[in-house]
Amino acid sequence: MSTFGELLTRYIERAGISDAELARSTGVQRQTIFRWKEGLTARPRHREDVVRITAKLRLTPEERDALLLAAGFPPEHLKPGAGVPSVNVPAVTAEIATEPEGNPPGEASPILSPGLDTPATQGIASTQSVVSIVEEEEERVVQPARLIDNPALMLGVAAALILIVALVGTIALRAFLPQTDATQTVAASTSATAPETLLSAASTPSPAPSPTPSPAPIVAGPGEHLIVIAPFVGYTSDDLRFNVAGRIREALETELRQAGLTDVRLAIWPEALSEAEQAERVLTSSRAAMVIWGEYDAGRVRASLTTPTQEDAYWVNPVDAPSSLPYVINQDVPRDARIFALYTLAGYYRTIEEAEKALAVYRRTLAQSPDDPTILASVHFYIGLLTPAVQGYTVQSLSNAIYHYTKTLELQPDWENARYNRGTALLGRALLSLNEQPDLDAAIADFNAVVRRYPNRVDPLLNRGIAYYQRNNSEDLDAAYRDFSRVMTLAPEDPRSYYHRALVEIRRNNPNWVADLEAAWQLAPDFAPIQNAFCWGYGTAGEAETALPYCDAAVALDSTGASFDSRAIALAQLGRYAEAAADLRAYLAWVQKEHPSLYAKYRGPRVEGWIKALERGENPFTADELALLRRGGE
Repeated sequence: MSTFGELLTRYIERAGISDAELARSTGVQRQTIFRWKEGLTARPRHREDVVRITAKLRLTPEERDALLLAAGFPPEHLKPGAGVPSVNVPAVTAEIATEPEGNPPGEASPILSPGLDTPATQGIASTQSVVSIVEEEEERVVQPARLIDNPALMLGVAAALILIVALVGTIALRAFLPQTDATQTVAASTSATAPETLLSAASTPSPAPSPTPSPAPIVAGPGEHLIVIAPFVGYTSDDLRFNVAGRIREALETELRQAGLTDVRLAIWPEALSEAEQAERVLTSSRAAMVIWGEYDAGRVRASLTTPTQEDAYWVNPVDAPSSLPYVINQDVPRDARIFALYTLAGYYRTIEEAEKALAVYRRTLAQSPDDPTILASVHFYIGLLTPAVQGYTVQSLSNAIYHYTKTLELQPDWENARYNRGTALLGRALLSLNEQPDLDAAIADFNAVVRRYPNRVDPLLNRGIAYYQRNNSEDLDAAYRDFSRVMTLAPEDPRSYYHRALVEIRRNNPNWVADLEAAWQLAPDFAPIQNAFCWGYGTAGEAETALPYCDAAVALDSTGASFDSRAIALAQLGRYAEAAADLRAYLAWVQKEHPSLYAKYRGPRVEGWIKALERGENPFTADELALLRRGGE
């Protein structure tokens, strides 16, 4: 009999949805879904979670009962509690995420699927926004108000928000192995424990003298992010007692000051902590973003981090000889504390959607030169993810992201989310460049690699189809058509597949474009590019009267000016030359404002020629010109 994780993985892949989307629509954390699929947590503890998942995945009654049985619950017809209404989870339409446009005038623009917010592949997420694993029972703990008034803990990966980890010495990275949101996206707050420093077990602990504590009670103030450092438990002779907490605080104060993080306060807890449960109680009572605690003896130092959003993790600094203990505590432990604490703090900022601070702290983490390849790869991943989100989607920021994703893949070549994100960044840069071909070729190669491993993931298929469409030769259009058709099969309620396939059909003069756009319209009636695509499709086919109402609707929905050129084509064919010329001027004003370096790519000089013809009382949109525009030709 298949395990719960095996069944869940099979049904999710068949449905073609991401872990992030399933998490959002069922109220279960994405990290938990990942743990179920990987067998890290054998089965859910709550029957209603399984019922909501079966509804979202649209399982048959037989499949639903099989999943319930695999989770250790009775099937639906035998469920306990007669009279309890069944859970009904409506289907969720996939969000349409806009990216920089790169098409010539009038032509409806492709809509890129956003990047993933988790470094390692655990299912390609469909929102920009990646993070640590938490026990399911912990996820249900209701957290007190965090250090800010309204901490909307993200959906992850990364995307926009995302996470990472790594380190030196003997490292345990259970919690920080990257996961996709993004994504980065970005997830509900839950208490968890992070990095620790390993100590050899000894007989009876004799705690070291505590450093001078901060005035009690230690509680985060409004708008303040608190890091609590507890005295370390010492298992050495009385004459070997060390102020480990003080050394860590000094190291962190330097980094926080250099990063300009004035809203972070460090405080020494008055008592040593020896158990994760104690650290979690301190985390809750102090409303801290992080608690650092641990222990040491003559053979090693073990440090732990407890955070609201990440699972237990720890690092270990081995001590070669008892005489080396002072050096390890004064040098190695503070260095590693900086890396782990900065990394964790960056993830915390991501979860509360402070992407600019998260990016700054990830860069500070990278400056510490982490030795562990997993942490180093994760830091590169998140810098790549957050840079365009913070700096804007420009050629420079996308080039920076591509560099960091490439460094991630050099360290972790199997992290397909990084490969997918690099492909998406390459595609975005192509749309913003005069010479698209090299980036389109590289993007398609990345998407090919991801699709080979995950043929039922929707977003890589969508973005590969867009790259084929943008490259625009006859074979590419056939390949784009296949990709968009595949997405329609995997995710029939996602309007992007219908919209993009319609664009391919317009270029191929296939009349089925109308049916595809109507299907997209039914799913996303307020999405302006669909109206613009109708305008473009009918207008370039010479059906100006049919096109005009769609053109007007597109302009009404899109105030940027990007739809004016499509309407000008229809107006000119109807003899309304002055109005057509006015629309083309508005279009050129938009290009000069938003994409001045792409004036030629957006056919600026050609549009100027159209305006001159209209001013002479001529219609520049001859049958040949319309056919060329329809094919996406220059």
